[in-house]
Amino acid sequence: MGMYDEVYCEADLPSGPPMSERAFQTNSLFCCLDRLTITKNGRLILHACRYQPAQEAGTPLPLMIRIPEGDIDLEFHGDIRLTSAREDHIAEYVARFTVSVRGNRLLQERIW
Repeated sequence: MGMYDEVYCEADLPSGPPMSERAFQTNSLFCCLDRLTITKNGRLILHACRYQPAQEAGTPLPLMIRIPEGDIDLEFHGDIRLTSAREDHIAEYVARFTVSVRGNRLLQERIW
């Protein structure tokens, strides 16, 4: 899949998977390994962070420590394709974010 973002979905999904199966990857956003959450009320939240070098001697690659810097409501408008691979199936959802009286909702599901 290459570079992607991680999305955790607190909102209700059409098939109602258990909470342990609500972590997804997407190429629909920044593709910078960002972490985001779709809240129960349908908002897309970016968990902003910065990275700081870890001071560990003897490691072949520089290690980085993720330091949280707060949450940002992206007020996103559009579709996000969410994909999750499990042992026995691949689940794909499309989350559509719109401004309407009914709020944001998850629209489509495909499971193979």
